[in-house]
Amino acid sequence: MKDLATVIKNRDGGTLATMASGDVSQRRVVNADAQHLVDVLFDNLVQIFPAARHTVMADPSAEAATKRQWILAFAENGITTVEQVRAGMRIARQQETDFWPSCGKFIAWCRDGMVSAVGLPAASDIFDEFKRYAAERGRYQSPETYPWPHPVMYWIVLDVRRLMQQYNYTDVEVMKSIKSKLAVWARDIAKGKTIPNPVARIADNRRPKTAAELAGNPEYYKSIGLAALASIRHQIRVNTSRGVA
Repeated sequence: MKDLATVIKNRDGGTLATMASGDVSQRRVVNADAQHLVDVLFDNLVQIFPAARHTVMADPSAEAATKRQWILAFAENGITTVEQVRAGMRIARQQETDFWPSCGKFIAWCRDGMVSAVGLPAASDIFDEFKRYAAERGRYQSPETYPWPHPVMYWIVLDVRRLMQQYNYTDVEVMKSIKSKLAVWARDIAKGKTIPNPVARIADNRRPKTAAELAGNPEYYKSIGLAALASIRHQIRVNTSRGVA
């Protein structure tokens, strides 16, 4: 399992291209460790989903093509560690069906399993809190004083709210963004990163500086204004003396 994860994580372009190819002559040079990794995964999955013996696993050539596509999909979707694959297998064992999952579904299981394994709330729970915060935030002085059920919700909800306001997200897009950010947090926590707690900020009640104060000496801009006014008055006098309407 470790060798498999290493091959995917290192994004071995030659190996992945060879795996994706249907050329029989190229299959001989496919990385043996990566092939063994997928073989082991599929052997485990077929025990959980026995109907695959009559579908995915019924034809050796179709099985080989499916394995190649799964390896490519893992690389494209960031499934790069043994822990992620094991997390997906834990959810696979909970399914009440005999039928083989799609690659996309198994990848979703890997992500959801990692979220659960590191103690993070589910995406659906964060979505519910997203809606609750939108409805109740006016009752609180700041986002930091809102009673977040989990600290990661503070960071994800506020990030997604900013994106929603900027890009006019639908609920479907909000959920997609939540899942994406949740996967990043799960991966970071698995590597040892901690979640900062929301920290209330002291309000800054100082009067904002004017544009003149920010840019330089106010007297300088006053002199520029007076000079411009004098120039306009002079031009008016010249035009008047020439009889210009």
